[in-house]
Amino acid sequence: MIATRWLWMPLVAALLLWPAQAWAFAVVLQYEGTADDRIAYFADVRVIANRTPPADVGGAHEIREIDVTAVYESADKPEFVHMKLQFQCPNAAPLDKAGARAGGRVPPVRAGDAVTFRIGPGSYQLRRADLETEPVAATGWNSSAAPALSRAGAIACNHIAFDHALHAAIKAGGTFDAGAFGKRMAALGLPADLPLLAETLPSEFLAFSWENFWWEKVLAGRRPDPSGKWATPLSEADRQAAMEKLKQKQRELETGTASIQAGLGRDIAQLQARMQADTQAARGGGRGADGRTLTPLESSLLPLWKGRPEQDVVALMGNPQFHQAGDTRFLRYTQTWEREAVTAYGSQGVVGGDAGGFAMCFLEFRTRPDAQGQWQVDDILIRSDYEGAGLGRTRNMCEALARQAAGP
Repeated sequence: MIATRWLWMPLVAALLLWPAQAWAFAVVLQYEGTADDRIAYFADVRVIANRTPPADVGGAHEIREIDVTAVYESADKPEFVHMKLQFQCPNAAPLDKAGARAGGRVPPVRAGDAVTFRIGPGSYQLRRADLETEPVAATGWNSSAAPALSRAGAIACNHIAFDHALHAAIKAGGTFDAGAFGKRMAALGLPADLPLLAETLPSEFLAFSWENFWWEKVLAGRRPDPSGKWATPLSEADRQAAMEKLKQKQRELETGTASIQAGLGRDIAQLQARMQADTQAARGGGRGADGRTLTPLESSLLPLWKGRPEQDVVALMGNPQFHQAGDTRFLRYTQTWEREAVTAYGSQGVVGGDAGGFAMCFLEFRTRPDAQGQWQVDDILIRSDYEGAGLGRTRNMCEALARQAAGP
């Protein structure tokens, strides 16, 4: 079946967007089922949260949470279900009663093992009938060795090893060692060709599934569509163009991965060169107007903007948060993310919940008047803060702001 063959495409082919989104990716956990009732499981591996209650810290287990989305082909099921899956993971360094590290090696969780899991608060589904979201109730603890659950548990419980494997696979000179990454995945019981994707949102997983796995049903006009959302009739010319595009994509994959690896290597090499240049500029004594040492992002932007008129900033970035102190103006652009805290109560009191979190990054242009009274950029400041979100999320937002400020 074409859709199944595409699912396990070479890892480097799925990593084509890696350089641009180094902190934003997901994996395809599992693809199963028969025609008209197939399911694709995706896991967002950017942030794997620790949900261990404070009273249990240092115990035999810790609770790790990973976001998993199941996308359904069947007309009788939701479009997708987004689950906050929590797993009981053996604590690699538990404390004894005296508070010291207990001895003995704890065997790691491997894909294929039965895992203890539950669906946590914040899970939801997208109904197929009207494309409205609906909460999915949290569950108690269960045990299963189902492939999607077992693989999700292996990643959640070995999140440090997974992260190290990913970054170790990026070699000097800009190559990605898919073989080395695959060996580390196999050591965890995961497929050696585990596909990595740039998509990270449930809506993106939904689009990816229908564009890559079940595209033949879309072209044939047989996608389940009770809401009428997906009804886009194709002309014969559009249908033929789409088929040719799909055939060309398949031919490229079937001719091997050499050209894909070469392109990926060039992209990574260029990214590393830019990062190295930015770091050297910062270490070389690059200073802001206030005398501080510039960060790499600030070092890359300040040469582009210093001395340019304030109007250029607004034209590119839009209306800012603005204030003025004396002969200095501050034009601030901010990206924020926030998740509300949720507390679940039962008959015995508090039984669980989500601590919530926030992340914020701002890019601030500082301008001063020149001799003719024209306001010009004098300095750039980029700062971030986060709690319960992970450094990757804030870095993502700061890099997005920097890319916008760098212009087209």
